[in-house]
Amino acid sequence: MASKDGLVAVVDAERLLPGIHGLRGVAALAVVLYHLALIGKVAVPAGFGFIIRDFGLSVHLFFILSAFSLMHSTLGRIERTGWLNDYFIRRFFRIAPLFYCVLTFELLRQIQGGGLSVGFDKIVTNLSFTFGLVPFTEIVWGGWSVGVEMLFYVVFPVIVLCSKSQRSALAWLLISVVVSYSVRSLMHAEHLKGPVTRWDWSYFAFVPNFCFFIMGCFAYRLSRGLGREASKAKTILSLATIALLLALVVGGIGKYFKGAGRLDIIVWGVAFMMLCVWQSVWPSRWLANKYLEYFGERSFSMYLLHPIVMYYMKDSLAKIYAASAVYLGGYAYFFCAIVVLAVLLVLVEITYRLIEIPGINLGKKIIAKKRMVDLEKPGATETA
Repeated sequence: MASKDGLVAVVDAERLLPGIHGLRGVAALAVVLYHLALIGKVAVPAGFGFIIRDFGLSVHLFFILSAFSLMHSTLGRIERTGWLNDYFIRRFFRIAPLFYCVLTFELLRQIQGGGLSVGFDKIVTNLSFTFGLVPFTEIVWGGWSVGVEMLFYVVFPVIVLCSKSQRSALAWLLISVVVSYSVRSLMHAEHLKGPVTRWDWSYFAFVPNFCFFIMGCFAYRLSRGLGREASKAKTILSLATIALLLALVVGGIGKYFKGAGRLDIIVWGVAFMMLCVWQSVWPSRWLANKYLEYFGERSFSMYLLHPIVMYYMKDSLAKIYAASAVYLGGYAYFFCAIVVLAVLLVLVEITYRLIEIPGINLGKKIIAKKRMVDLEKPGATETA
């Protein structure tokens, strides 16, 4: 579908779920606010400590949303001949073009700064998207989640074929939670035995985060079983979700679940899962609106570019904060966030239009061309 400016619009099946798209926008904004404090070194105002404590967990919301959207876009295609090949082409060209561009930028930045600080082996694992299996080999800032996600893409077809009902999806969920919790506990114990390092690999590895993708798959199965007119279910689900989120953000109950296996993150995952079900079936105008959908549609560019923007704006942000704090006090943090977003969104619009959309469309063209070739084979039919 051609848009007015000549671009080919991205019309994927998951685009039809405005509540899910809005949640993706919320997750993107939350990650930006989180890293504004950590990378931009801008102090959060008093009373907003939950930004540092909790907003980084928005990455896990991304994982759940990703699996939910994949379920929504893939289930209708699995009966088609060649669906698996088409699936991998779509996933690769959705992620790889922008990721490779940012990876190239980072390598050039290192060369310009005095030479590469990464070896050939790390470059290979990043190009092959296998760095989620090897401790701390990501090169792109914040790119660890991309490594985790791409590994999930590989196993997702198996999950789809083996969880065809709510009951089987629930079984997958329970098993994945036990496995993720156990593996995270073991990896954290190994982390404590080794030399003291700043980062704990158990937080970034694929298996400890596997359960969040299964949460997204189960959330989708559950949402399909709820009727839009079931007002009682809507009331119970919405109130329970709000109560749990308030307990986590305002009450800070996550601290009571912390431990080697990070049960607190799993509790957050349950809250995110409930939120996805609620907003997919009964989208709220506070989330399913054109503004958050805009951020959601560009969330991948926002995620990969915001650390770079903050890194280069760090000195400017310190000056902006000092000048605005005279009038705003600690709330100058939010003024800095607006400034960062203004710069970020200009770059995001460029990468979205010039890299993301062309990459997606290239994948679609490859699929269409392959389909035409298959149809020309002897005995092929249009329904194949």
